Amino acid sequence: MKQKTPPKKKQEKLNKKFLAEAIKLAMKQPRLTFYSPLSAAVFNYRKSLLPRYSISDEIAKIIEAEVRRRWPELSKIAERLLKQGRR
Repeated sequence: MKQKTPPKKKQEKLNKKFLAEAIKLAMKQPRLTFYSPLSAAVFNYRKSLLPRYSISDEIAKIIEAEVRRRWPELSKIAERLLKQGRR
């Protein structure tokens, strides 16, 4: 039986207008929120055990790594624009 090749990822066309707005919003309000009792339980447990443990820092590292993995080109562009905006 012949194996099917996985479908190629469709290349998203970069919408500069939407990206500029997203960068502007990220600079103004970089905080994200989400609902996850499981995550809350795990991170609160770790905070109880580890001195100076930062839930925010840990979540940011995890989320940013996954964002870079899923959307590497968009992440590179966004990081560059965010750095330019901080100057």
